[in-house]
Amino acid sequence: MADQLGEEWKNFREQHLSVLDSVDFYKLISIATEETYEEGEVVMIQGTANPKVRIVIEGELEVLRDGTLTYVLEKGNFVSESGLHAGLLLSGSMEACGSIVVGPPFDYPSGEKKQQQNNHHDNNVQKKSSRRNKVRVLTWDRTELVQLLEADKGLRNSLKAALSWDIVRKLKTQRHMLVEGRVKDPTSWTKKREDQGISRYAAILQNMLRLPPEEVQAMSQELNKYRLIHHIDDADHERALAKCGWTKEEFRLGRQEKQDEFEEDDDMDEFESVRWRKVRRFSSKVVRTLLQ
Repeated sequence: MADQLGEEWKNFREQHLSVLDSVDFYKLISIATEETYEEGEVVMIQGTANPKVRIVIEGELEVLRDGTLTYVLEKGNFVSESGLHAGLLLSGSMEACGSIVVGPPFDYPSGEKKQQQNNHHDNNVQKKSSRRNKVRVLTWDRTELVQLLEADKGLRNSLKAALSWDIVRKLKTQRHMLVEGRVKDPTSWTKKREDQGISRYAAILQNMLRLPPEEVQAMSQELNKYRLIHHIDDADHERALAKCGWTKEEFRLGRQEKQDEFEEDDDMDEFESVRWRKVRRFSSKVVRTLLQ
């Protein structure tokens, strides 16, 4: 069946996922669905549960932390892989550490040199004003993808390699953002990126903490690898655990002190209600800003 791939998918694999052979690539896309987003649409909202893993196949996405642009996702970039590159095969949903939106096209995409101004300046301005950003992504249900990877070691190793290269690409893209002038306040930008990194790690921990203690223990090597890749030190680890409502000692023991279930449920209901009101306001604000 892999030999039946269309030209678009053959080219995409060669350009962005060449570490996967055509058979493994076919296995991946055969369980994926394609989604299309137009400029101004919101793909994901910070703080909400996200059960999906995506890869951009056309266009560019903006990632926001508390409304601040922290990085962009371009063609070939994975979205919400959440530890898969370190071997963490976690099913279910992950809390989104940022909002992902389809912003207007950027004049000079990362990695490309600025075009020289020429005598057709007026025509170029007219083209820019009419050009709209359209994004296509392949989307996997995280649980279904993890099940496939658990059953196919070869595919699992190939995808880990592809994801590792993708992490490097994203870091390069962030540096390009500084050069291109997309970062207005480098100090604030750096702080938001750090907050986003801790929240991403906390989401991974929160997912793991749903599992039995022995399963969490079995993932310790992969978790340590993730921490090494993303420079999560002991202080960051403790901060992330605190976001989950756990202490470092409770995590080490694999169990949490019992709390009054009714009190906890009431507090959570109130928290969710307040958070969702904030999320709706934030989402509407983002979309209005993009459409201006």
